[in-house]
Amino acid sequence: MLSRYFKPSVLKDIAAKTGTPVYVYSKAVFLRQIASYKKAFRALDPLFCYAMKANSNGALCALAAGEGFGADVVSGGELYRALRAGFEPGRIIFSGVGKTQEELEYALRSGILFVNAESFEEVRALERAAAKLKLRAPFSLRINPDVDPHTHRFIATGKLGSKFGVSFEEAAGIYYYAAGSAHLNPVGAQFHIGSQVHSAGPYAMAAGRLAAFILKMASRGVNLKYADVGGGWGVKEGGEMADLAPLARAIAGVFQGTGLKVILEPGRSVAAPAGVLLTRVLYQKRGGTKNFIIVDAAMNDLVRPALYGARHPVALLGAAPGPLKKYDIVGPVCESGDFLAKGVALSGPRSGALLAIYSAGAYGFSMSSQYNSRPRAAEALITGAAAWRLVRRRETRADLVRAEIL
Repeated sequence: MLSRYFKPSVLKDIAAKTGTPVYVYSKAVFLRQIASYKKAFRALDPLFCYAMKANSNGALCALAAGEGFGADVVSGGELYRALRAGFEPGRIIFSGVGKTQEELEYALRSGILFVNAESFEEVRALERAAAKLKLRAPFSLRINPDVDPHTHRFIATGKLGSKFGVSFEEAAGIYYYAAGSAHLNPVGAQFHIGSQVHSAGPYAMAAGRLAAFILKMASRGVNLKYADVGGGWGVKEGGEMADLAPLARAIAGVFQGTGLKVILEPGRSVAAPAGVLLTRVLYQKRGGTKNFIIVDAAMNDLVRPALYGARHPVALLGAAPGPLKKYDIVGPVCESGDFLAKGVALSGPRSGALLAIYSAGAYGFSMSSQYNSRPRAAEALITGAAAWRLVRRRETRADLVRAEIL
């Protein structure tokens, strides 16, 4: 259990000094996850591009950059954060289905590795941006391999009918068009089949299809350098990441010896286990047959349970021995969907007690909002046995209206 990296004494100290709710990250866990990827894939020597959408806090991104990782960004804002955190421009790729003209120009001016385009219209927009800047735009195409990753429907992205990517047939036409353009430079092909994938089988199938397609393109004069297999490797809430060895074998079995540079985009599997959300008990109540614990964190702080049905483990810090009762843990937001956990067995959580919600390091703060005019939480980083530092201050009420014009 990852709780050994989040000592109750340290968590209590952080909560006392920063208030709650607060996200707490472990430097040791974050670096351990990165090291696991490096070790598993050492024979293939891929480029790892940290998927910043999982957690874009500058302190964590700087750790990834310091380990030689590149970045996978999906907006101009994430590109700005990536450059600010120290990622080398030549190790940054820009993904996403809806890049604006301004974002495309920003990416090209920044000298990133390539833009990962998702439609022919986007490629044409990229061509116009490159012509304006008088350069050739390096790009990859996200190809939808029509592979079912057998995961939650909201995070399965590799089947036809998804908004993501293009078919192999459409991709071929786009590459042929790009080959004749003075302002486009096709350098790679990519797929991303989804998130929380716990089997290497779907990756092997998608990688095989991608490799065959890249060879076909080479036979027709379009020589691609990069094979990007996306991210999405599974890590269960409260548990360890799935063994990377089968994934590494599957990818190496397809691409080793081809001369292609493989790119992987790990995000959630690196960040999720490295974070917890600390929240304080406000009240208890009973509603019908249910017991409720009302806490000061809410769905605007952690939306994954309401959005994905995610089941994050919850621990009561300093719990006294006693009979266990089942509780639904809910927040102050005025929505029936405002819950953080359901049916959690706890012993006597009193007002003021601290709860730690595990596996909250990914898609926690990054998906948080100011809904109900609730200032967003602070973020802290544990850097040693008892050492920690604040890496984002808590928002204030003034922050809620700072950009408004009366």
